[in-house]
Amino acid sequence: MKLTILLLAITLFVPITRANKERPDIVFIIVDDLNDWLGCLGGHSDAKSPNIDALAASGMLFKHGYCNSPQCRPSRTSLNHGVYPFRTGTYFNARSKGEKKITTPTMQEFFASKGYRVASGGKVHHGGPGNAGDALLKRPRDPRPPKGKNNFNAKRAPNDGYALDVPDEEMGDYKVAQWAGKEWSTVSDKPLFMTVGFFRPHRPLHVPKPYFEKFPIDSIRRPAEPKGEDDWNDMPTFARQLARTHAHKALHNGLSDHEYIVANGEWDKTIRAYHASVSFVDRQIGRFLRALKDNPRGRETVIMLVSDHGWHLGEKKHWCKGAIWEQTTHIPFIVRGPGIKPGSVCTQPVSLIDVYPSLVDIAGFVLPDYLDGNSIKPQLKDPTAKRPPAISSYGHGNTSIRTERWRYIRYEDGSEELYDHSVDPDEWQNQAGNPQHVKTKRKLAGYIPKDQYPGLLVQDWFDKHLK
Repeated sequence: MKLTILLLAITLFVPITRANKERPDIVFIIVDDLNDWLGCLGGHSDAKSPNIDALAASGMLFKHGYCNSPQCRPSRTSLNHGVYPFRTGTYFNARSKGEKKITTPTMQEFFASKGYRVASGGKVHHGGPGNAGDALLKRPRDPRPPKGKNNFNAKRAPNDGYALDVPDEEMGDYKVAQWAGKEWSTVSDKPLFMTVGFFRPHRPLHVPKPYFEKFPIDSIRRPAEPKGEDDWNDMPTFARQLARTHAHKALHNGLSDHEYIVANGEWDKTIRAYHASVSFVDRQIGRFLRALKDNPRGRETVIMLVSDHGWHLGEKKHWCKGAIWEQTTHIPFIVRGPGIKPGSVCTQPVSLIDVYPSLVDIAGFVLPDYLDGNSIKPQLKDPTAKRPPAISSYGHGNTSIRTERWRYIRYEDGSEELYDHSVDPDEWQNQAGNPQHVKTKRKLAGYIPKDQYPGLLVQDWFDKHLK
């Protein structure tokens, strides 16, 4: 009996060991609150992101990458576990009593079970690196402004930018990049699976002074607005209420974030602070990417970079996250690796639910049946290969469907928005009531999940706070 067990163990171990010798090292980078204000995505003409742009130029850029939930916790929970938010009721940063417990293993746990050495550092899961890994690093804290100068409060408007008089070396993201470089250089017989989370441009928008100096205040350009009309004119009441909110946080003496920032003359300063924060984190990502040029394990390397969701800076008179328009959901999605043509671009929709299955597939493993997403491996070979739409949820019944051309939104009260990105990339013209698009709207509505897990209704919050 003992001999039989020993022979079985040897039989199972040998193929896994041989296969693992051919597995690639995988580096997954996630950035917090980074929208499309990058050179490679063209979200803002003043963006300075040379390192992320260079990564995109060396691999494939998915121009239509989206999050599945526009808040940190639900987005990262969904991404790391491979399950849509609408299947679990994990819709918001605040926990709901009705949420369904997620039992699927995280992608870190999956790769560890397949013989990979796992290193996870910074903000990968909501709040930290997760619990699975051979090496873990909690997110290092940042220095603060001098006493009396710190304007940050998560419940306030995001006008908390401050130019710190400190070197990069004192910042948490610098420390994450240094840690990641050391873990990358660690020699091991196992292939390496790394998940690395950078915190900026998440609030508070506090980064070293040189990054602010790249963006003189008199050069700041605000997001475009429709000329001669109010962007809210064709939006349903629910959408207007959503635009006034800041991720389920109270108003500022009756003023929304946008109203408060405009009234206090803080719009340009806040845009400057966001640009500076993006430039800062790009530099730290660049430090880490340079460390990847040499591989002590001699393996092929796959790099994927994404953000957890987008961020508004006044578009639709909305700020931060907590909505399902283009600016809140659009993210960078970049992949570099063997066989991927440098400088290639895919315009098919992808989303964060596709991260887990894609990395599993690229590593050469069979995809577990519990994963909701679809691998991007076909598009890495043929960028024109068709994909299903990207689905984003913000609470039970509030769903966005994004195809290569269209964005369709249906809210929990039944109201709708429809935008044709071929002629309206800023989503200024709501076509939901246009009889010419009835068939298009019906087709897109067919992608809305029928089995959404119940949860907190956003309207309940509106009724309480937006009287």
